[in-house]
Amino acid sequence: MWLLRCWLALLFVFSLGSLADSAADQCKEPLCWQVSPIVCVADKLEQGCEAELRVIWFSDTPRTVCLYLAEQAQRCWQEATSGQWRQQVDWRQGWLSMRQQQQVLLSTELQVLSRQPAKRRRISGAWSIF
Repeated sequence: MWLLRCWLALLFVFSLGSLADSAADQCKEPLCWQVSPIVCVADKLEQGCEAELRVIWFSDTPRTVCLYLAEQAQRCWQEATSGQWRQQVDWRQGWLSMRQQQQVLLSTELQVLSRQPAKRRRISGAWSIF
């Protein structure tokens, strides 16, 4: 059992590295990122959503940047050309952004969808022939 856990952990580390390398190859901008998921499905819309949020970013020049979730700093990097962050978060509708000082460099909206459809109200009364 212990050996299986070690093997799975190594496989996970190598897959993250290869994912980061392939994402860096696809990056054509001076600064880009991959965020997943950006949509989370909750049982009820008002509950919000809990999920593991993952961010991988790349820059062509060293930057000092911070990652913000709902206007709260989550992680900062000093003079880095890339970074990774992953954390279990509970979010409602909100924004994830990458900032250099107060300037927003990248941002994306995090959405929460509901499994339960919005309650529809009847537009007209019940049908009757009388």
